[in-house]
Amino acid sequence: MSSDKEISFPKEVKAVEMPEQKVFDGIPFPLVLNPADGFQDKNADFWKGWVEANPVALKQLLVKYGAILFRQFPLDTPKEFDDFAKAFCYKEFPYVGGGAVRINIVGNTFTASEAPPGNAIPFHHEMAHVRDYPLILFFYCDTPSKEGGETPILLSNVVYRKMAEIEPEFVGRLENESLRYTRIVPDEQDITSHIGRNWRSTFLAKDKEEAERNAKAAGYEIEWLEDGSVRTITPELPGVRIDERTGKKMWFNSIVGVYHAWTDARNDGSKAATFPNGETIPQRLVTAIERTMDEAGVSFEWQRRDALLIDNRTVQHSRAAHFVPPRRILASLYSDDDGPLAFVK
Repeated sequence: MSSDKEISFPKEVKAVEMPEQKVFDGIPFPLVLNPADGFQDKNADFWKGWVEANPVALKQLLVKYGAILFRQFPLDTPKEFDDFAKAFCYKEFPYVGGGAVRINIVGNTFTASEAPPGNAIPFHHEMAHVRDYPLILFFYCDTPSKEGGETPILLSNVVYRKMAEIEPEFVGRLENESLRYTRIVPDEQDITSHIGRNWRSTFLAKDKEEAERNAKAAGYEIEWLEDGSVRTITPELPGVRIDERTGKKMWFNSIVGVYHAWTDARNDGSKAATFPNGETIPQRLVTAIERTMDEAGVSFEWQRRDALLIDNRTVQHSRAAHFVPPRRILASLYSDDDGPLAFVK
């Protein structure tokens, strides 16, 4: 794999190869950066200042590669990671409408998921099932699993291109119509479920009245149920979107994610994503999407102190089903000035 000659990296870092990388359109994915020779003994405060001094170069790299793995950087604690992420000067994103149970660790840094091992979290754009979603994600490896526990990633435009080849009629319908997502949110936290976050946490509310206001402001239709849970239905959302920075179309939906991860004591994931007329997505198509995602995915073993920066508009992530605890991967959500993806016209 040859190094990319078209872009100048700041002198303090170097691009390195990783066996798990894949090449798409001549570009390695993800980009992996190490401290350059002469900068390997610098501390976390140095790298925080380095980020603040190189905003344009880092933005260009992220747009081009979609994901940047900062490896062998001295981010020894969650606080140092939180400071590193904040140095990019993105706007902190409130986690409203997401389903995963997460615990705040420090600042804008949370556990990525409290769901136990045994079940995979499918590929997805973070919160693609809601109207307002984060544009930038950071992940941090605080404690790598002794075995398994990877966070595979993929380029969404690669999935779109392949699906347009093998299922053009379905993809055409996604481009011309919208999707809606239905989920029953519990009254109490349920850490046994991938979507066990209760409605108070989901809508950042102290009571039902505040939850209703916040849910409706986010575009949801809601219905309170007898057991205290609430059925939520999203507004109509496009299944394919365009990155106007590059002109590339993105497979920006949660069809696979909800099909598998939204099944629990309250929900049937096979009925969670529908076209506006209520029609569900056939299993045959879900399987085709999964196969395409698996072919495009890149999976690497976490190393302690790894920090992974993802453009959530263009890159999806997942979690491997198998891992041996302890494992602690932390996450931070942000927005930037480029704004969300455009709808297909």
